[in-house]
Amino acid sequence: MTETTNLPFEEYFHQWRNLKEVQEAYPAYKKANQEHDVVRDKLNEVTSNVQNKTQYSTTHDVALGILNSIKLDFECGTTVGNKASKFAAKYLGMWSVEETLYENLEESLEALRAAKRADFRKIIELEDQIPKLKADEERTRKLWIMESDKIKPVWEKLKEEHEASEEKERQQKIQDDSENNNTEEEAE
Repeated sequence: MTETTNLPFEEYFHQWRNLKEVQEAYPAYKKANQEHDVVRDKLNEVTSNVQNKTQYSTTHDVALGILNSIKLDFECGTTVGNKASKFAAKYLGMWSVEETLYENLEESLEALRAAKRADFRKIIELEDQIPKLKADEERTRKLWIMESDKIKPVWEKLKEEHEASEEKERQQKIQDDSENNNTEEEAE
């Protein structure tokens, strides 16, 4: 173990063990702490992504709704206006606008649905990572606690030394005050 005289003192152990000097003096603790932080951060990130992607899964919803509504309108017999038909024929080369749109709408809808399903697959992939990350987090947390427990006696010794030093200073102050009072009384 490292000499305690080289290490600064903090009143609370959780503050002391995170000091730069302590981290440098105990590389095993520093490594365990860093590994635990990395795994914990990754677990939090994945969990947050799953929650956000599940809660806010509005990807392509608007486009799917609009295209599906247009498709249903065509199925119910709605026709494209005269100006739109002329524009489509002249600039897009469409002979039957309704038929061309209707045939292509299903492909567009399927492309959007496939993109939405791909997003759902990502959610499932992320969910599959969570149990492994939880196990890793538990393992690294245990290692971190074990390393923390190894250095706690050093902090306790520092605390005892600090308290003894404070008590000695307090006693010295009392003695000095007493001598000052006696000197003042003798001077009178």
